[in-house]
Amino acid sequence: MAMPAPIQFPVIVDTSAPITINTQITEQIKLLIATGKLQSGDALPTVTHLAKHLGVNHNTVAAVYNYLIESGYLIAQRGKGTFVANSQAVRNIITHQEFYNLLGQASSTAKIIRLSPSEIAGAAYAQAIISSQDTANNLKLVFVDCLHNSAGVYEAVQLEITQDVLLCYLEDLKAGKPEVLKDLLAADLVITTAQHLWDVTEVTESEQEVIGVDIKPDLQLLTRISSLPRNALMLLVCEEETGSEEMKNMLELAGISHIKFHTLGLENIKQNPQLLEQAFLVCVSKDVEDYVRQYSSQPNKIMVFNFCLFETNISVLKARIAAIQLTKSATFSIS
Repeated sequence: MAMPAPIQFPVIVDTSAPITINTQITEQIKLLIATGKLQSGDALPTVTHLAKHLGVNHNTVAAVYNYLIESGYLIAQRGKGTFVANSQAVRNIITHQEFYNLLGQASSTAKIIRLSPSEIAGAAYAQAIISSQDTANNLKLVFVDCLHNSAGVYEAVQLEITQDVLLCYLEDLKAGKPEVLKDLLAADLVITTAQHLWDVTEVTESEQEVIGVDIKPDLQLLTRISSLPRNALMLLVCEEETGSEEMKNMLELAGISHIKFHTLGLENIKQNPQLLEQAFLVCVSKDVEDYVRQYSSQPNKIMVFNFCLFETNISVLKARIAAIQLTKSATFSIS
């Protein structure tokens, strides 16, 4: 029998449902966050209070709270209580609001034909399994990058969205290589770096969607560079000097202006290894790190140009992928 939680916290449990009570409570709290009924900073009932009103074991609610804390949705403050976190996990689930709205519409329709919550859940699971086989695996994502870009944005994006992404090079597209153009024009979504967004848009079809992602130097890198003395010489080294120039631009945009930058390609280091000894710090792309270290007598002066993706870019990208998958799933269902 379902027992209501307090009105101000509309969570219920159904002991006859084929879903565990832990999952019921967990998913309802996530739903409240996704739909804005619970927002960052909002307090949740105490474990004891919620367990009493739901008529469940204290340990069950404690386990749910601990899981949501570990997953980044909630935060516990000693002596104050448990609150909705201001975290990437919360921001990510908010971008899925469109998905939860569609679930709400489906549930309203199911109620009209008098399906029980268990039947709705079962039907939703069956649809998700079938759709995942026919649409998720067929979703075509393409990332366009420059041939000599050594920042590793493609790898970082693929890691974030945990889906297969085909890599194409902008130089091949501009050269009109048929096989590369075919892959690009067949894509459900095209992803590229923010700096190449315009160039990529120029070679895609007008109805194709292109999303740009941007990167920034990570905090550890910025902290070390910020500690350098004024007018210190810092070398930036990539396979090609154009990549080093991109590093310099990112650092300047991040506010680094007190030091002198010298941008180099790897070939410059091979020809003039003494350049390494003149610098306070040498910042290299990952793909040339081993080469540069073998030319340096002070490897402690060498650090990798690590970066992170802008969180807002990734949130938008994930939301668009989810929306495209939903659209393809709906089209498959209708057909």
